[in-house]
Amino acid sequence: MSLSIVLALIGVAIAVACGAIGSCFGVGSVTRVGAGLLSKEPEKFPQVLALSALPSTQALYGLLFGFVVLIQIGLLGGGAKTFDVNSGLAFLLSAIPVGVACLFSGIAQGRAAASGVKILANKPENFSQAIVLASLIESFAIFGLVISLLIVFVGIPL
Repeated sequence: MSLSIVLALIGVAIAVACGAIGSCFGVGSVTRVGAGLLSKEPEKFPQVLALSALPSTQALYGLLFGFVVLIQIGLLGGGAKTFDVNSGLAFLLSAIPVGVACLFSGIAQGRAAASGVKILANKPENFSQAIVLASLIESFAIFGLVISLLIVFVGIPL
């Protein structure tokens, strides 16, 4: 396997791992608080589940980016393409925006959604506001994904 492919695969690993780690921490934050509420009010499970699921999307963005790179370098859908080390390095570096954005936004979204569980406990009629507030953080993961995809599709010659 060539160094250029290895560099691209390291980029895939960074994006997927950072997205998954951010989602794990985020979902964990919500479920810790949610379990406390559910021990007293189990009928609120659907709302706690909705808040808990919000930070999981960061893992999906990292995975999506990983699939895009694997397709671009030819490892999915044919044979590996030949490209130089500079392009391999560019693939690796293209993972940084999506990886970092998903890592930190997953954690932050989990904290915001955990606060939403507290809103649900005290003022259940404001549940939609809790969803909106936690969802605002999602845009930063999407920004990272968009920049990473632009780098892959526009900035890397193959």
